[in-house]
Amino acid sequence: MARMHTRKRGKSGSRRISMAERPSWIQLSDDEIKEEVVKLKKEGMSTSVIGVKLRDQYTVPGVRPVLHEKMTKVLEENGVKDEVPEDLQFLIKRYKNVSKHLLLNKKDISNKRGKELIMAKILRLVRYYKRTGRLSKDWSLNRVLSTTHD
Repeated sequence: MARMHTRKRGKSGSRRISMAERPSWIQLSDDEIKEEVVKLKKEGMSTSVIGVKLRDQYTVPGVRPVLHEKMTKVLEENGVKDEVPEDLQFLIKRYKNVSKHLLLNKKDISNKRGKELIMAKILRLVRYYKRTGRLSKDWSLNRVLSTTHD
């Protein structure tokens, strides 16, 4: 499949292992894994960092293959849900960084284009998340970007 804003195809990513049954080397029970996920989220970690920590420290290859449900679903059940999804948060952060860079470097044409492409991705994700109910219908991107100078 081609990339979003270029004609290049690139290499495919890694594939997750599929587990029919639980591996014997996982030492934590399902409830302990869920408790650990909630505890790490309450400490302020993002879901991707939680996954890396579970993999490296607790030998859990992935929350979804082991528990057969997504980490965000586990967090929702325990009332520790992010207001804005993680991928959208990181795109907004990237947009703010590029905007800050462009304030100092007015003639950086390639980054102006990059800023437009990042905004296109943000708007596409916002539309998707509003349609699926992950963001409320009255959620506004302007409130989030109000600290950015254009």
